[in-house]
Amino acid sequence: MGKTMKALVKAARGPGHMMLMDWPIPEVGDDDIILEVKAVGICGSDIRTRRLGNSENLRPPVVMGHEFAGVVHAVGKNVTDYQIGDRIVSDNSGDLCGKCEQCARGNYLMCEHRVGMGCGMDGGYTRYVRIPGHLLSVDPQTLFQIHEGISFEEAACLDPVCNAYKAVVQESSLMPGQDVIVFGLGTIGLLAVQIAKIMGAARIIAVNRSNNEQRFAVATKFGATHLICSSQEDVVARVCEITDGEMVPVIIDAAGKNEILELALSLLSKGGEFIKIGYDNAPVNVSLDRYVNKGIRIQGHFAYDYTSWKNCLRLMQLGKLDVKPIITHHLPLSAWEEGFDLTENRRAIKVILTPDEKSNLND
Repeated sequence: MGKTMKALVKAARGPGHMMLMDWPIPEVGDDDIILEVKAVGICGSDIRTRRLGNSENLRPPVVMGHEFAGVVHAVGKNVTDYQIGDRIVSDNSGDLCGKCEQCARGNYLMCEHRVGMGCGMDGGYTRYVRIPGHLLSVDPQTLFQIHEGISFEEAACLDPVCNAYKAVVQESSLMPGQDVIVFGLGTIGLLAVQIAKIMGAARIIAVNRSNNEQRFAVATKFGATHLICSSQEDVVARVCEITDGEMVPVIIDAAGKNEILELALSLLSKGGEFIKIGYDNAPVNVSLDRYVNKGIRIQGHFAYDYTSWKNCLRLMQLGKLDVKPIITHHLPLSAWEEGFDLTENRRAIKVILTPDEKSNLND
């Protein structure tokens, strides 16, 4: 089998089937790059894969993990844009066809044949990960250099950062001086609060189902002007009070429960926007007629693009965007179960894993 490394692998479809196991170290092809992972974040989608394992894009057995950063460990003989030792973060493009309409438009994450890292191809819950040359030829901007002032742990948070940036900045029409509601204070929701603050929002109303002191504290630090616990307060009445009856022009839904879609009808002003990030696979039992009558736009959100990454990296480099408060736990890869449980039970916001002595190389 040759040299192996420890990797967190989804071995089969369905609940469970996730384990830390020996995995072959990837070999570098002529056009490839091998990254040595220095930090990888646990994502909510990883929790769903562990618990359900029913994504149509899942191709087990596969090394999981898509929020990772590290250093270039090896480069193929044809690679000229990267050198060994470069500090790099991956935008999780995975691999792309390069031929469909979305690829032609540069919307690579919407590629009809995309194979996502940590789901359809090996990701970063391990020590080494291969970035295929085909991806680099289709999307040369799939990797970004990390400024020395940005830690690997911070860089590993760029996936949710860029999700929040795209939702608030690129998909909504929020203007400085306007009010905004953010539903759901998970990682993306908290970062959406900070992005709204950077955008110059007037009143930033953060709504969370539970009265989670940790998350409310981070939301306040990031710029939330008002906090609402939706299980204990009447959200509509509270927002009406906060806005003097004007309600809000933009809602960022990072929670995803379908009930929020109906609630938004009473919270949005005419011509408002509902940006939906979060998921709920249950049917939507609400008439959309009132959305039509109020001229409300519903925008489905997915991922990010080159603009999101470039601008978020610049904001982090300049110290205008801070992700450190969301990193609540640092654990070795060998303690992945603890990290997953902390995330699923909402006792952590963002858990960062790093390869450790128990994930050393084996002959």
